[in-house]
Amino acid sequence: MSPVTVTGPLYTTIYVYINIQKTVMPDYTTFTETIGHCHDVLDEIFLIHQEAVLLGRFDDAIQLFNCYRELHDLHKAFEDEKLIPKFNEHGNHGRWPASLYLQEHDKIRELMQKTENYLTTLSNSELDGRNLRRNIIAFLDREKTFKGYCEHHQDREEEGMLPELDDLADSGWRAGIIGPFVEEWENCVTHNTRTVKKILMTWETTVQNT
Repeated sequence: MSPVTVTGPLYTTIYVYINIQKTVMPDYTTFTETIGHCHDVLDEIFLIHQEAVLLGRFDDAIQLFNCYRELHDLHKAFEDEKLIPKFNEHGNHGRWPASLYLQEHDKIRELMQKTENYLTTLSNSELDGRNLRRNIIAFLDREKTFKGYCEHHQDREEEGMLPELDDLADSGWRAGIIGPFVEEWENCVTHNTRTVKKILMTWETTVQNT
């Protein structure tokens, strides 16, 4: 099955790649801003992944989902290993307990695996025409559950645990763990945006050749 051809000036200047690169230099001084930046990058890459699905470019969609997963797992590990244990030390004085964030992380991992399985099935199908279009719609409908859950979780972190930790944690401790994480995060973003740029340049070439 040939991928859907992109028509029109949709990907000129590789706009999403530029947007991601611009978000790499926020003022990393608080957990709220640092993790909020991570969420912005994850949301952007997930949207590109969904564009690839819409275009029927399933190999690209899988690569982009893998980029998303790698970055998501890195930021989740930072939260699980550093932020949530520290938050838990202060007791259940926040809007939501530390245990809830861990439970939501487990649920996200479960939904992510289901999404990957659905995507693999769609990629291996030999559908075309209306059957293909309707299966793409069904897949995107399934992704709404995953995407909506992630957005709800991100909002909970940005309204609850992160600003609460910024208020509770010693500034020296905060700076000491943000620095190493940011370095690792930026390296991972740089690595994965190379993949994003390569994919979007392929789409741009398709436009130019039509």
